[in-house]
Amino acid sequence: MHILLRKAIEEKFGRLNELQLRAFSEISSGKSVLIIAPTGSGKTEAAVLPVLDAILKNGLKPISALYIAPIKALNRDLLERLEWWGAKTGIRVEVRHGDTSAYKKAKQTKNPPHLLIITPETLGVILTMKSLRAYLKNIKFVIVDEIAELVDNKRGVQLILGLERLSEIAEFQRIGLSATIGNEEEIKEWLKADVIVKPSLRKEYSVKVLFPSPDERDLKLAEKLKLPVDVATRLRVLWDIVEKHKRALIFTNTRQFAEILAHRLKAWGKPVEVHHGSLSKEARIQAERFLKEGKIKALICTSSMELGIDIGDVDVVVQYMSPRQVNRLIQRIGRARHRLGEVSRGYIITANVEDYLESLIIAQRAIEGKLERVKPYENALDVLAHFIVGLLIEYKHLPKDKPFEIAKRAYPYRNLKWEDYEGVLNILQEAHLIGCDEDKGILFLRRGAYAYYYENLSTIPDEISYRVFDVSSGHIIGRLDESFVMDLEEGTEFIMNGKSWILLGIDEEAKLLKVRESKSLESAIPSWEGEMIPVPLEVALDVGRLKRELLFDFERAKRIIKDVEFSEEELRKAKEILEMQEPLSTDRDVGIESLPKALVVHADFGNQVNEAIGRFVWSFLSMRYGKVFTMRAQAHAIVFKTPFQLNPSEVKSYLLQDGRALPFVISKSLRGSIIYRWRMLNVAKRIGALRREAKIRKIERLFEGTIIEKETLNELFHDKLDIENATEILDKIKSGIIRIKTTLNSEPSPLAEMNINIGGEFLISGELEKDEILELFKQRLLDTEVMLVCINCGWSSRTKVSRLRERLKYLECPKCSSRMIAVAHPIDAEEFLKAFKKLKQSKKLEKSEERAYRKLIKAADLVQSYGFDAVLALASYGTGPDTAARLLSQYRGEALLVALMEREREFIRTRRFWVDGRDGKVRKD
Repeated sequence: MHILLRKAIEEKFGRLNELQLRAFSEISSGKSVLIIAPTGSGKTEAAVLPVLDAILKNGLKPISALYIAPIKALNRDLLERLEWWGAKTGIRVEVRHGDTSAYKKAKQTKNPPHLLIITPETLGVILTMKSLRAYLKNIKFVIVDEIAELVDNKRGVQLILGLERLSEIAEFQRIGLSATIGNEEEIKEWLKADVIVKPSLRKEYSVKVLFPSPDERDLKLAEKLKLPVDVATRLRVLWDIVEKHKRALIFTNTRQFAEILAHRLKAWGKPVEVHHGSLSKEARIQAERFLKEGKIKALICTSSMELGIDIGDVDVVVQYMSPRQVNRLIQRIGRARHRLGEVSRGYIITANVEDYLESLIIAQRAIEGKLERVKPYENALDVLAHFIVGLLIEYKHLPKDKPFEIAKRAYPYRNLKWEDYEGVLNILQEAHLIGCDEDKGILFLRRGAYAYYYENLSTIPDEISYRVFDVSSGHIIGRLDESFVMDLEEGTEFIMNGKSWILLGIDEEAKLLKVRESKSLESAIPSWEGEMIPVPLEVALDVGRLKRELLFDFERAKRIIKDVEFSEEELRKAKEILEMQEPLSTDRDVGIESLPKALVVHADFGNQVNEAIGRFVWSFLSMRYGKVFTMRAQAHAIVFKTPFQLNPSEVKSYLLQDGRALPFVISKSLRGSIIYRWRMLNVAKRIGALRREAKIRKIERLFEGTIIEKETLNELFHDKLDIENATEILDKIKSGIIRIKTTLNSEPSPLAEMNINIGGEFLISGELEKDEILELFKQRLLDTEVMLVCINCGWSSRTKVSRLRERLKYLECPKCSSRMIAVAHPIDAEEFLKAFKKLKQSKKLEKSEERAYRKLIKAADLVQSYGFDAVLALASYGTGPDTAARLLSQYRGEALLVALMEREREFIRTRRFWVDGRDGKVRKD
C-alpha cells in the first residue's frame, strides 16, 4: 500500500475493516469485484481505496477511474467524502453531471481528474466527446454504486451497454457496490464481476411492529388536528418513539404520504422536515443539514434517503405503514446505527389488519435474510436503438453485425434475437437516423442522429407537468405529470394532496387543470398510485399463511413471526378482525365478494400477480358487458367497480380458465389503456420513431404489430405484471390446490370496505358521513363570492353569500333604492351589464345578450320570492335561474342542499353538452 494512502487511512479510520481488507486484496489482484454489504459497512472506501492505491503506485494517467452513481444527491455527498481522500493523497477528484457548469466541463476536457464521478446519463455523453476520448482510453477502473437501483430498469440497461462501448477502447476492472439482495450471483453476472466480496458478520436487525389502539389521550389530539382518532393514535405513538431518541428517520412509501405526515406533525408543533425527490435540491440539502445539526428531531422521507446520503448518525428508523418489500425495510432500517456489529433498530407503525400482518411477515423475512430477487430488465429495444446510434456517432461506419455482437456481450441482451435487432435497425432507417449499405453490410450515420441521441440520453421520460387549479379557492394546489393527465376527461375524479377532486376542464395551452373538490373518495383514482412499491408474491403468500394459522392455531402463528417484536394483545386484535371476515383469503383460498356496486376478489398474491389476474378477469367481463368496469389491483385484493351486482359464480368461472391464455388476453386488454398509450409514446420517442414533443392520442394503432408494440408490452410485463406467477396461480386454482369461496353481500365485509376505500388516512377528509358532506357543501356555498346586480339601474357589488343571510330582508339598491336585486356569478353579471348598457343606448340586443339579460331578471324574481334559499341555489355550480326555479319549487332546507349537490355533480359529468359551440361559454340552463 502506498505510504500516502496508509497515512490517510490511519488518520481517518485507524485501520481498515474486514470488508475493506478483502476488497483491497481482490481488486489489487486485478479482479472485477461485486461488493455486497448493508448501509454503513464502508462499501465506498472498500471500492475506492484500492483504486487510489493503484493510481499512486502505478502513476496512472487521468482519467484513471470512473465512479458512476445513480442519483445526483449521491454524487454531491460522494464528492465531499472522496475529495478528502484526494486531498490527502494528491489525487484529483471531480464530479460531472447535467448541473455541472459549462466552464467546469470545459476545464475537465483540458485537464481531467484522475477520478471522475458521473451519473449513468453522463457516460453516454462523454463516450461521444472527441475532446475526452484520448483520456477515456486511460480508464482502468469503473465503480458502479447502488447497483440494485439500476439492474431492474432501463437506466441500468443503458449503463451496462455504455460499459460495453467503453470496453471497446479501454481495458478496465469493474467494481460494483450493492446493498444486500436476494440474487447475488445473477447481479455478479450482470456486472461481469469475477468475485463477490461481503462481510462474514451478518448485519443484525431489531424490528418492532405496532398496531396501536386509541386511548383517551388521543381524543384531544384528534380534535386539535381535526383527524380521525385512530390517525391521532398513530401520530402519538410515532412521536413517543422519536422523543426517546436523538435523531430519527421516518420513512413513508410515497412522496404524498411524506408531505401529509410532515404537515400533520408540523401542525402539532413538532420539529420535522420532509425529504423526497420532487423537492428542490436546496430544500433537500437544508433538510439534511437541519437533521445533522440537531435543529430538527426527525426527517420524513421516501426512498430518496435509502441510498448512502450522509446525514450523520441516526439512532432509530420508523417506517410509517408497511414497507411492502424486505429489501426496502433492510435498506431503511439499515440507516440506524449503521456500522457493522451494531444492531439497527426500527419500528413499523401499521394502519389496518392487512398492513399489520404484512409488516410482521416482512420484518421476519428481513431478520431471516430472505431478500427479494432484483429482476434484471432484458432486451430493451428502445435502449438498443440509442446504443446503435451512439456507436455510430463514435465510429461513423460499422459492419451491420457489430452493434449486435457488442450488445450480446451484455447480460440484458444475452438472449437478443437477430430479427428484433433488424426490426430496430429498420425503425432507425425509416426515421432517417442511420443508413445501411446492404451490399457492403455497413451501417452509417445520418444527419438527424445527433439531435436524437442527445435528446434521449435519459431513459426516464421527460414529463410535462400540469398545474392543478382549484376554481373554488382560486389557488394552484399542485402539479400532475403528463402520464397521469394524458387520458383524464371532464368529470373524472382523482385524489391529490390527500383530497378528492373532480376535473372540470383541461387548458392544454396553459397546461392547466381546472378542478373542484369532490367528496366521492370511492370513485377517485389516486394520483400517487403509480408510485406505490409493489408487494411481492412470496410476501403476500406468507401473509395468507399467517392469516390461516391465526384462525386455526394461534401459537403456531406466533412461531411464524418468532424473531419480530410485537404485542400479543395486538396480534389477538388482528385475529378478532379476521374472524369477522367472510370470505377470507389465505395462501390456499381466494374469496369472491359481490356487492351492489363493486366486486372484490380477496387474493394474497401481491400487486403484480393480482394486476395480471385482475386484467384477465376484466377482459372477460368487458367482452360480455362492455367496458363499464374499472379495476384496481392491490397486494391482497382486486377491486372492481361495477354498475350492477355481478354473479360471483361468473367471476369464479373466469378464474378457472386455462392459465396459458393469460399473456394473449392481457396483451389484448392492455392495448388502448392509459398506461399502454403512455408507455408506447415514450418507447416510440426513445427508439427514434417520434420526436420528443410529439403527442398522438391513438398511438396504439400507429405502431400495431411493430417492434415498438413488442417493447411496450415488454416494459409493462416487467414493471407492472407478473405473468409467469399469475399463470401458475391460475393453474393451481384450476387443479383445486387453491380453493375459491363466493359470497353475495348487500354490505361490504371489513376487508372489502378497507380495500374499496384504499388510501385510508391519507385522504385528509377520511370517509365522510352524508351529513358531514352536506355541511361541507353548505359551507362552500356560504364562502362563494357572488355579484349583487340592480336590474333597474345597473349598480353592482361583489360579496360573499354568507354576508347576505341577514342583509337580504333589508337589501335594496344604494343608488336607486330598488329591491329588484339579482344574485349572479361574476361572468353572468358582466354579460348582463353589457346588455343593460346597450339597452340604455337603445341598441338592439343579440340573442346571447338577450338571454343574459333575461337570466338576471329571473334571478332577481327568485330572490324576491324565495329569499336566502334562492341565493344558495344561484351560488351553486351549474345551477342557473331556470333550474333554480324548478328546484326551489320542490325543495326546502336540507332537501334543497341535497338536490343542489346532486345537480352540481350531474352538471360536472355532463358539462361538455352544456357548452355553447359558438362562443365556448357554459350555459347553465
